[in-house]
Amino acid sequence: MNETDARRLAIDWLEGGMVNAILGLKKNNGHVAPYLFTDADELESLTLSPRYFISNNSQRYRKNLLFLIQNKYPEAKIGIIARECDERALVELAKRNQLNLEKIKIIHISCTQCRGSPVEGCTLKGLSNDVDSQVLLKKNLQERFTFWKHMLGKCIKCYGCREICPVCFCEDCKLKQDLWVTCGEIIPEMPTFHFIKWYHLADRCIECGECEKVCPVNIPLLTIFRLLRRDIKEMFDYEAGLDVEEEAPLLTRLGEAAINE
Repeated sequence: MNETDARRLAIDWLEGGMVNAILGLKKNNGHVAPYLFTDADELESLTLSPRYFISNNSQRYRKNLLFLIQNKYPEAKIGIIARECDERALVELAKRNQLNLEKIKIIHISCTQCRGSPVEGCTLKGLSNDVDSQVLLKKNLQERFTFWKHMLGKCIKCYGCREICPVCFCEDCKLKQDLWVTCGEIIPEMPTFHFIKWYHLADRCIECGECEKVCPVNIPLLTIFRLLRRDIKEMFDYEAGLDVEEEAPLLTRLGEAAINE
């Protein structure tokens, strides 16, 4: 769906009372930011420009805005502009009681590997089309360990990958607790810090690639998550983001309470 069609559909939904508001991106004086459209006349400034829509911040802001809106107005029906990976994220968030999908109506837009015309910037390719993953799988275990030890050794513990992730929502992050990870150190111990994060997201990663795009030291995070998605599929026949009714196989929480249970 192109920008004109999306705008027309959004106007129809608002004017027809199908939704109370549309959450999308608004262009204003050369700047673009998430915006809650409540008046059909405002939708002339709605944008789907790839330069802005597929940006590191847009997915995070939309997730947070939806959470805040639904908490304040639980009965409101919200329309949202969403790519395929956005939709997968919504499913995983709803599965974990972070959103109410019954009150969300989606205007679907396409990007690379989605149905329709590709949009520049999308990273959703799948393991079979990912050259880096295929090359890595041909290495033996020692070679893989050496590869990841080098890559993870570059980590500066900026938490950018955590902050940007659309399915990472814990208010009390376990990666900031001495129980799991030594606090106060700039370089995280290898591999505990990363392994805990990978496990925590293994069955909810929707392969949007935001973590890798935001990493300041170019760690190939999308590669490891594609491999984890492969393992989850092989072991449990499960893919994140497809069915809100399908229980995630690793739907757990990390914490002292979990240890004592």
